[in-house]
Amino acid sequence: MKRTIYVLCLLMALTAACTKVPSDYEVAQASEAALAAFEADIAARQASGEAFTAEIEQQLRAKYDSLREQTKVDYVRYFENNINDTTAQRIFGEAKWNLRLDIDRLQAILEKAGDAFKSTELYQKTAERVYNVQSSTPGHLFKDIVAQSPDGKEIKLSDYAGKGKYVLVDFWASWCPPCRAEMPLLVELYKKYKGKNFEIVGYSLDRNEADWKKGLTDLKMTWPQMSHCAFWESPGVSLYAVEGIPCTFLIDPQGIIIERGLRGEALAAKLAEVLK
Repeated sequence: MKRTIYVLCLLMALTAACTKVPSDYEVAQASEAALAAFEADIAARQASGEAFTAEIEQQLRAKYDSLREQTKVDYVRYFENNINDTTAQRIFGEAKWNLRLDIDRLQAILEKAGDAFKSTELYQKTAERVYNVQSSTPGHLFKDIVAQSPDGKEIKLSDYAGKGKYVLVDFWASWCPPCRAEMPLLVELYKKYKGKNFEIVGYSLDRNEADWKKGLTDLKMTWPQMSHCAFWESPGVSLYAVEGIPCTFLIDPQGIIIERGLRGEALAAKLAEVLK
């Protein structure tokens, strides 16, 4: 009887030893691989000429979103549990998870940081992004931008914001099709509200001065403009945590951000509400 119990215990121990529990990183890798495989399958089907109905496209989008979300969930778990490990820090930085994750998830990761990680440039940049996003939401005071006007002079956002007018800060670029498509509406709104306690300040992400100025002329933009002509490296981009353009910030007469990301009919409706 004792020998039988001994053998059973030995078998159980061997089974447990042979059953490897995947690490947090292995789980995250598996989720990422599943997402990549799904993307590759869709690309192959499209390349073969397969046509998707609207219903199938909706199903595929839902599946893609689900796989992408699971990948984020699994990587966040990995980073939360291992962010003080240099390998996890390397993956976090090289894969740009500090830019791909939402602010709440980044905060959860940063809260687990030890002194060594806190001293790194990666931690500082991530913490800066978290702060910039949080401080650019409605209810916060606007942050000043100092740049160059089209005529080469220094121009500040504070020349306009917080001076008793509603100010719409418009992040745009002449190379951006959605920005160009939105511009006729801004021109119309500016004509309508220019004399009613309202101003627009454009901040361009153009690469060079010539393209910027041509865009101003072509699109009939007559409101104050500023730019560093530095593309996505423009200081205003990180300061306001802008991740896509066009992107707008509506600032009240006291300099408080009251809306972010208004476009089209939503923008027109909001201006009609505050500029009665």
